[in-house]
Amino acid sequence: MMTPLWWVMALMVVVALAFFLWPMRRKATGSHLEQVRRRYLETNVALFRKYLAELEADRDAGRINQETFEQLKLEQERALLQEERELASSKPVRGRALPGGRVLVIVAAASMVGSLVFYEWRGASEDVFLADLQANKARLDREERMSDQRVDPSRTWELVEHIQARLKKEPDSTQYLFLLAHYSRELGHYDQAVDAYERILALEPGSARIRAELAETLFIRDDNRIGERAQTLIEEALAADPQETTALGLAGINAFGQRNFQDAIDYWQRALEVMNPQSGNAMAFQRGIDRARQALGESGEPQTADASEGKVSVTVEVSLSEQVQYDGDETVFVYARAWDGSPMPLAIQRVAASQLPLSITLDETMAMSPAASLATVEQVELVARLSPSGDAVPQAGDWEGRMGPVDLENRSEPLTLVIDEPIAE
Repeated sequence: MMTPLWWVMALMVVVALAFFLWPMRRKATGSHLEQVRRRYLETNVALFRKYLAELEADRDAGRINQETFEQLKLEQERALLQEERELASSKPVRGRALPGGRVLVIVAAASMVGSLVFYEWRGASEDVFLADLQANKARLDREERMSDQRVDPSRTWELVEHIQARLKKEPDSTQYLFLLAHYSRELGHYDQAVDAYERILALEPGSARIRAELAETLFIRDDNRIGERAQTLIEEALAADPQETTALGLAGINAFGQRNFQDAIDYWQRALEVMNPQSGNAMAFQRGIDRARQALGESGEPQTADASEGKVSVTVEVSLSEQVQYDGDETVFVYARAWDGSPMPLAIQRVAASQLPLSITLDETMAMSPAASLATVEQVELVARLSPSGDAVPQAGDWEGRMGPVDLENRSEPLTLVIDEPIAE
């Protein structure tokens, strides 16, 4: 499928060839050539403006980033300037046909083809292609969620493959390393995401954001535990940027888990100071603060009060279909994730297959981050997956069951979820 960029480039080639070929068919006078030069320049300027408008639209829509926009704009500005100079320096030929016409046509065609080949080799065509892939994935993901369909992960796989191929040519591209980390997390390939973040840190050691996201990825990979490496990263991120909200959220989780409730409150309040109070993340932090205050007795409620009161939760009865062959030692992951949003779990439980059938309650205290809990969404998809390998990443040989969309508001009755679908390659 041709992008707007390629349509504009093709149009420019046709127009340019037309201006080269037309003078070959007639005697050329000085005044005629002056008209040709003027019209040629006016056409090029008009095409440049149209091309620039297309680029701006792609940038505003998120199909290309600012860096790619500036690079493509600069390339076209240079080309336009060069053509102006060549036209200004050319001399009119009076009363005879233009010499070397055939040679000129051949050289012009070769130059244009060569330019396209060079652009493919050294230009940003692969960047534009990847930007189109991302835009297409986002659009189709959104359409599938709106029609209550399962989001097809093959688009994310395709993106990851192209990003990895790009990184073979540009191994130090932090932009592509960041995209690799992002989409690897979406697929549940946390080790690959960790490796990508580590490579970015080696190139940009001062980035607080990357430290915080790496710490969050380690936290998710390690079953919601903050290990020594993650703790170090959190401290380094906050030293570089005391208002880094992801790091503040993780620091609050760690403090809450160690029953340092006042520290947890302080961390989450610092995060709220720089967030939109109406955002889902901000509301999740506020709920965390409320729970910490309740634990301290600061809310005026007795500390013996039911800690689950007012807590967003969903209960599901999980069982295995009769067609599933298992030994009992297999791991079963039961989790909820946003129906319209990131596929990362908002709450997760791990049990043994031998424990099924089992009633499991997922609530917001099981969140991987206060900014991504059941309290931040209205609808979820429930997933139960049997993994013989015990790997958190779905793979061939696993079995799973899915249900959604599930409304979380005022839900009291338990749901039933049967693991009955094999996962193929």
